[in-house]
Amino acid sequence: MNGLNQFAAYLFSSGDAFFVGAALIALGRATTWHFRRHRAAKWLRLLTILGLIFLVLSMTPLPWWLYGLCLIPPLVSLNVPFRADDNARWPRIVRRASAFGGFVELILFISLTTELIERHRLHVPPLASLPAEVHVIGDSLSAGIASEQEHLWPNLLASEWRVPVRNHAQAGATTASAIRQAEEIDCDDCLVLIEIGGNDLLSGRDSRQIEADLDRLLVRLSTPRRTLVMFELPVPPIPGGYEFARLQRRLAHRHTVRLIPRREFAKVLLISGATTDGLHLSPSGHRALADLLLRMMNPTRK
Repeated sequence: MNGLNQFAAYLFSSGDAFFVGAALIALGRATTWHFRRHRAAKWLRLLTILGLIFLVLSMTPLPWWLYGLCLIPPLVSLNVPFRADDNARWPRIVRRASAFGGFVELILFISLTTELIERHRLHVPPLASLPAEVHVIGDSLSAGIASEQEHLWPNLLASEWRVPVRNHAQAGATTASAIRQAEEIDCDDCLVLIEIGGNDLLSGRDSRQIEADLDRLLVRLSTPRRTLVMFELPVPPIPGGYEFARLQRRLAHRHTVRLIPRREFAKVLLISGATTDGLHLSPSGHRALADLLLRMMNPTRK
């Protein structure tokens, strides 16, 4: 994967395309208005169109109504003619759309602020102290697809923290089958790392069923003294991606689960040589993921 493709893959899988899209919309509207008497004005509208595409494909899990407010006013403003004689033939409500300039920017600002606050609220903090033991719920990203078990990130975490790490992950696991992994955990005061859902997303399962299964899993895992940390999966612009991103955050709030941000997970997956096939981690990928967890959760982090 060349540099440009890698950057594009990160931009959309991490959700950061949302911020780029908002910037393009603001830039497109500002330049289109500034050069409204110039022939180039119609082409400058392409910046706004490109920004709208970035917003939609970012799969940022904002509420539907807020997404609508981000998209509809810029779309309406694209259809407002600049010449006075053309404007005279348009209905009053459409002619006034050009006066929404400040409104569009305000909505974009609210959306950006909402997303940043949401990211901060769910961000995993450093541990107050090392847990007595760690349990891992997951699929092949945690279980591996080869026999080199010493290279798996749970094993690397165990050697760095020098605490027992039990890896319950199974290749091909889904949010439904992971309940069997949860039933193997009998500790009370421990850390549970949850890396699950990729197989559900890629198989095209109904998002309502995924949410019900993940909710059941988190209910099973939740106890007053357990710390639950879930990987927010990088969501590509595919059918069901938005709903999956939404349900992960919704359930994280419901069950007081902290998230490893999708943008951080995406960085690991896109490191050169980190995967064997674009999905499964190589030994260097497992090392990078273990380093990410150590960097974010280590009790010694300042």
